[in-house]
Amino acid sequence: MSNVSRFDSISLTNQAVLLGLADLAGEGETPVQTHDVRRHCKQRLSDVDTEVVGTISEADVIRSLYRLEEEELVEEVPPAETSPTGKGRPAYALAVESDAVYDGVVDELVAGTRD
Repeated sequence: MSNVSRFDSISLTNQAVLLGLADLAGEGETPVQTHDVRRHCKQRLSDVDTEVVGTISEADVIRSLYRLEEEELVEEVPPAETSPTGKGRPAYALAVESDAVYDGVVDELVAGTRD
């Protein structure tokens, strides 16, 4: 299966989340938790035509990360620390190269983000 067809089969919201994760990976910020992915996506999408994809909620990010993990584009990394209740927030990292993400997602989402 080619990378292009892998990306064509996922929604724009999922592509935006994947692109945000690729940006964070490039900055050495992964693995990263969902709230940080959402914050980055929100900042990134402020430069994108709002008709391409709407506002992304944390629930959207969580759903997207689950879907992207099913597609083997993202991997969940076990938390290094747990909360007092014994649970830890999962963190996520790319399971593919960042360049594959930049080449595979729709151009409207990538525009203006790579030099």
